[in-house]
Amino acid sequence: MHDVHAFVTPKGQMSAATEHTFLFADVVGYTAFTERVGDEAAADVAVAFQAAARHLAEQCGCEVIKSLGDAVMIRGDDATRVLALALRLGRELTDEGWCPPLRMGVHSGTAVQRGGDWYGATVNVAARVADAAGANEILLSQATRERIARAGVTIADRGARSFKNVAAPLALFAAAA
Repeated sequence: MHDVHAFVTPKGQMSAATEHTFLFADVVGYTAFTERVGDEAAADVAVAFQAAARHLAEQCGCEVIKSLGDAVMIRGDDATRVLALALRLGRELTDEGWCPPLRMGVHSGTAVQRGGDWYGATVNVAARVADAAGANEILLSQATRERIARAGVTIADRGARSFKNVAAPLALFAAAA
C-alpha cells in the first residue's frame, strides 16, 4: 500500500478548485479507415490531425494535453474558446478534404494536474461525451453549455444520456456554427 502523503500535490500545481474545459476529438471509424487505406496512409492522417489540432489549439488559447493514436485531449481555461476550437477543427479539417469525419465531446468543471496530464471526473466525463458523439458532431455537456457565449453558435438539445460509472444522466447538446 502506498503512503498517501507521498502523493501530495507539488507546490505550483493547479488545484481542483480551478475550472477547466476539456475537449476530446477523434477520427470516426479509424480502424475501418486503416483497413481501407493501409497503416502508412492512416498513420499519416492521424499525425496530420494531431498537428492541425496543436496548431489550432495554440491559435484559440488552448493546449493539446496528449495525442492518443487518432484522438487528442485538449484543455482550455475558457469554455467559449474550447468550443470555438472544436468548431474550427470540424470545419477546417472537413473543408480541406483529407481528414475523415471527427466526433468531439466537451465538458467543463474542475480537474487536477499531475506530471503534465490532467485527472478527475471532468476529464472522464469529457471522454465519455466524445464517445457518444456521431460523425461530424460536437456534443457539449450542460456544464459547458452554461459557460459559453453562444453568439453565432446553434445549440440543439440531444436529451439526457446515462454513462458508465457516472452517477446521474447528463444533459447533452450538439453545437454547430
